[in-house]
Amino acid sequence: MNRFLLILGALLLFFATAHAQIAYDTASFNRALAAPAGASSFGYRKARVRTENLAGLLYKVHYQGPEEDYTLAGEVIGAAIGDPGIVEPFVNWMQQNAAQIAAQKEPVVVGLANAFTLTFLPGQGLSFVVAPVEVEPEAFGEPRHVLGSGEITIREYSDFECPACQALFTRALAQIKSRYVESGRARFEYRHFPLYEIHAQAVAAAEASECAADQDKFWAYHDALFTQGVGNYTALAETVGLDVDRFARCVADRTHKNLVEAHRAEADRLGLRGTPSVFVGPFLLPNPFDVDSYERYLRMAAAKSAR
Repeated sequence: MNRFLLILGALLLFFATAHAQIAYDTASFNRALAAPAGASSFGYRKARVRTENLAGLLYKVHYQGPEEDYTLAGEVIGAAIGDPGIVEPFVNWMQQNAAQIAAQKEPVVVGLANAFTLTFLPGQGLSFVVAPVEVEPEAFGEPRHVLGSGEITIREYSDFECPACQALFTRALAQIKSRYVESGRARFEYRHFPLYEIHAQAVAAAEASECAADQDKFWAYHDALFTQGVGNYTALAETVGLDVDRFARCVADRTHKNLVEAHRAEADRLGLRGTPSVFVGPFLLPNPFDVDSYERYLRMAAAKSAR
C-alpha cells in the first residue's frame, strides 16, 4: 500500500481542524461519542468503533459501519480530529467519490485536515482508520541545522518569506526551545521548504542562509531573516559578523542551489501542503503554534521509537 494512493486529485480531503482529539486523552474522544470513558471498543448507533492508544493518548480510530451512512461516519471522524463541522463536507465528498473508493482492492489513503490520514479499507460496509500523518525516519534527509541533542527530533519545514513562518518564529520558537530543546527532551532541526510559486525571495533567502552556514552562522542569519526581512542579504551578513566578500561570492555563485532544491523536493515527497510544517518525531503536527501539543506528540514519538 502506498502512503498516499491517489485515484483522482479530488480524493484529497482538506478541512480545518478546531481541536484535534488524536494525541489527547481518549476520554475526550469517548465523551464526544457518548461512549464509556474507558472503552476501547464500542458501538456507536449502527457502527462499531475501536481506538488504539500510544503513550496513553489517542493514536488511531477504527470505524466499521453501514455502507452509505456517511453522516454517521463523519460524526466519528469529527470526534477523532476535533471538528464536528467536517460532517457535511465529508458527506458531500463521499457522495462524489464513494464508488471509486469501493472499486479499489487495496486500501485507499487520503489526506485529512493536513495532519491526518483517512485510510479506507476494502470489505463489507464502510470501513476506515483515522490516524496522524506518520513518516518513517528514512524518509527524512540528513540533518543539517540542528539545535540541541535530545532523542526526538522536531523538524520545521519553513520558508523565510512566509508570514506564518515568521509568526511561528516570533510567537512560539523561543518557548519550543526552552521547554523541549534546552531541557534535553528534543533536538530542533530546520529544513528548507521555499514556496517559490508565491514567494519571489524564498529560494534566494534559503541559499543565503546556507552561505551563512558555511561560516557557522546559520542560526544567527536565520534569526536576522525573520526579524529584519528578506532581500538585502549582504547587509544582513554584516549584521551577524560574516566575512562579507566570501558570503557575496557564495550567493552570486548559487553555491547551495542543489541543497535547497533537495530540501524542497523532500517536502514535496512528504506531501506537505504549506509552511510552516512541523514534525515531532514521525508525526506531523496539526497546529505548530500550539506549544503544549509538542509535549503530547513527544510522548507518542518516544513510545513509538521504543516499540
